[in-house]
Amino acid sequence: MEETRERGGPTQHTYETVPGEWTGVYQHPGRTPGNQYWYRMRHVQVPTILSLLTPQYQEYMVQEAYHHGNTNVPQWQSQYCWPEGFMRRWHEAAVWEHYVMVTPNMVQILAGVARNFITNIHIGREFNLDGAVPRLGADVPRWYGETIGFWDEDTLITWTSNIQGWKVHGAFEHSNALQTIEIYAPMHDDAGNFIGLNHEAIFYDPEALVEPVRIVRNYMKETNFEDSETEPYVFIECLQTIFPIDGVGTPMSPGTTFDYEMLDMYGRPWGQLWEKYFEQDMERPDDGEDIFDFN
Repeated sequence: MEETRERGGPTQHTYETVPGEWTGVYQHPGRTPGNQYWYRMRHVQVPTILSLLTPQYQEYMVQEAYHHGNTNVPQWQSQYCWPEGFMRRWHEAAVWEHYVMVTPNMVQILAGVARNFITNIHIGREFNLDGAVPRLGADVPRWYGETIGFWDEDTLITWTSNIQGWKVHGAFEHSNALQTIEIYAPMHDDAGNFIGLNHEAIFYDPEALVEPVRIVRNYMKETNFEDSETEPYVFIECLQTIFPIDGVGTPMSPGTTFDYEMLDMYGRPWGQLWEKYFEQDMERPDDGEDIFDFN
């Protein structure tokens, strides 16, 4: 904000001046060249990610990696129709084409696969700072947080807070303290034509991260909403057919009757399943013990 003010901003756009060419459909990030960022977790070593995390969240990630590689009982959000969580916005398996709508006072980004991701960026608003974290609405964490932002000419800078702690399968968990600063900057070809958005995000989580981390990716624009080849966004409803029976994701046919344990959705439900069904003979390390010490 201070840098923007030094340049005479923030910019107060009208419908005549707002960068309306942003509005439209953007390419599936998994198909965009040059978008092999580290958070996809495909070409990253586990110790590298552990070096980013506080001790408690290192334990959480090692627990998940163990059950992926040894017991083969992943507990993934999508298979149970659980909420995807805020960080799934950065995984190409959870978000396909992005539908962006731009107005002077609101920018909306819509995407989804198993769930719908709707990011409403409230331009010019300020957070209430008297709760556990900065927020717009009630002092209650939201699955995808709440976002404010401002324009620096044709660049959009946003701040997201009030996020519900959760996880992304294969990646690290995050806490309710997670916040982001994100920068959406227009990209142009050699002729000056708008071709997409560069999206830079910096993540701050004092409970889970030892220092802020950064992801940069590109949204390449494909079509405008009025183009004949533009498919309408299909709003997604996740219908659960897989249930954790004795801790194992099990497909259930219509008409089947079975016992189902209601999990505490705010108490690491994936951890509850692993600990109850697959860690009966394990002992947690004592506080202060280095779980990575081979001596």
